[in-house]
This record gives sequence, C-alpha cells and structure tokens, in this order.
Amino acid sequence: MNDLDWKIIAELNSTPNITRTAERLNMTQSALSKRLQQIESELHVQIVIRYSKGIVFTPEGEHLAAKAREILSQLEDIRHTLLQVGNGKSGTLRIGATDGFARSTLLPFLKDYKQLFPFVEIDLRTDISANLITMLRDFQIHVAFICGETDFDFQRVLISVDQARLVNRDRIELDDLPNLSQIAYLRDPFSAKLLADWWRDRFSVPPRIGIHANHGDACREMVVAGLGYAVFLSNVFLPPGSGLFEIPIYYSNYAPLLRNSWMVWQKDFSQVPLVSHFVDFVRMKLAATNGTTKTPGIVKTSK
Repeated sequence: MNDLDWKIIAELNSTPNITRTAERLNMTQSALSKRLQQIESELHVQIVIRYSKGIVFTPEGEHLAAKAREILSQLEDIRHTLLQVGNGKSGTLRIGATDGFARSTLLPFLKDYKQLFPFVEIDLRTDISANLITMLRDFQIHVAFICGETDFDFQRVLISVDQARLVNRDRIELDDLPNLSQIAYLRDPFSAKLLADWWRDRFSVPPRIGIHANHGDACREMVVAGLGYAVFLSNVFLPPGSGLFEIPIYYSNYAPLLRNSWMVWQKDFSQVPLVSHFVDFVRMKLAATNGTTKTPGIVKTSK
C-alpha cells in the first residue's frame, strides 16, 4: 500500500461518500472504487459495505481507517523532521572535545547554540586530542576541538594560541628544574612531545618525574599542596587569582613555547547544514569573544 491508499481509506472514513472523496483526492469515482476493491483484495478483507445511500465501514475497515490516520500523521511528522534536518535545525550533532576545553569554553557555547537550535541533540564526547582525531577520521563525530597539530587533511578554524607556563607553589628558577620534582599530567602524544622537545632544548638531563596525575585539575591541586612543579600548555587549569607562581616558557632562542587549539571537521561534512551551522556559530562566538566583527578564517592544511 502507498500513501494514496492510506489517504483513500482515511478520507472515505471521514466522508463516507465515494463521489465526494474522489473529488477531494482529485480522482474519478470509478478510479477510486476500483482502487478500493484492489485494496480489499490485497488485504483479504471487506473494508466497506456498499448500499443505495452510500457506504458503511466494516469493523475491519474501521480498524484500518484508524491505522491509516496514524500512518498519515507519522508520514507527515517524518517529512517535517527531514525538512528540519535538511535545514540543519534538527538531528544529532556529534562533537568531540578535550575535557579542559569542553568545561572552560565549549559548554557556555553549547548553551547559546541550543537556544538558537532547540531541536538539535548534542552528543558530546571528551577525550585526548589523539583519540578525537581518530574518531573524526573514522566519521564517528562531526566536529572535534583538539589541542596541537594533525597531519590529516581536515577543514579547521583556529580557536586559540596558548603559551606554556611553568607553575609552582613558590618562586623557582628555570635553571633549577632538573633538580626539582615535576608533576606530569599530559596524556596526549602531541602535547607530551611538544614539552619533551622543549625540555631537550633547554636541559641535557631528563626531568625528575615525581608524580603522574590523570587530569590537569588534579595536577594543579598537587602543585598547590607543594608536591612539585608543573608545566601547563594552556591556562584552562589555571584560574585567575590562584596565588601560584607562574612564568611563561621560552625556547633557548627566546621563541615562546606555543600550542595551537583547533576546531576541525571532515571536508565531506561542510555541505551538511547541521555541521555548517554549528561551525558558523562557533566562528561567530569566537569573533564576539575576541571583541571583533571579523570571524577567524578557515584554514585547510595538507601535510
């Protein structure tokens, strides 16, 4: 049975007159009567009883008419939903982000985004950047917010450029680091390599790793407790007024130790309204946050 068959049954039940129903459906009376007989034959039931003044529905026909109204309503809902999805106003948006970025920046963004697109469902996954890149590569997520660089050919928007900072409870000198206990928390391979390369540039001996923390917040609290120093590649875990000793970090040639943060997505998703609307929204929020009307540009790289 097709859409027209369900409409025939529903309309005929609403107006039990073949002539009037045929007019409403822009059909001839003979064509409607013939199709009704075919439906009865296909379902092996009698839907209506014909008599001189018109028709009356059988119990089976009444049941079928009720189902016809349900199905037509569901089809209308499906068409409406597909239209919304096609316009990027509905559907499930799958986002990946590092935990620190999700808590410090993304969640306030999502609150405003949901006000603009209330029917879009958000599936947010937090992980280290290396795993987020794999999820994006395998089309498990639509958009990822990562720290550091990637060799994959993603579309991207620059979120921030952060300078690494040395943090300790008390004042210390950079040259003393090889003799002091370090609290390490970086799990992402790129960030760990970035810090390792800086260390080799500045020192000839490996760092003294005294404690491994599983999160930046835990690492900061251990620094507050005086258990060692730490190097943070962004200020996400360093709220203003922490009272900790902080100094920006430089290479031996006085170049700052920097790490870029990106919003990245597959080129194939650029034509999907659900994704493109979110990307445009984030660019607009970044421009507002930076106090400028110019949105950050999309950077496409292929390394």
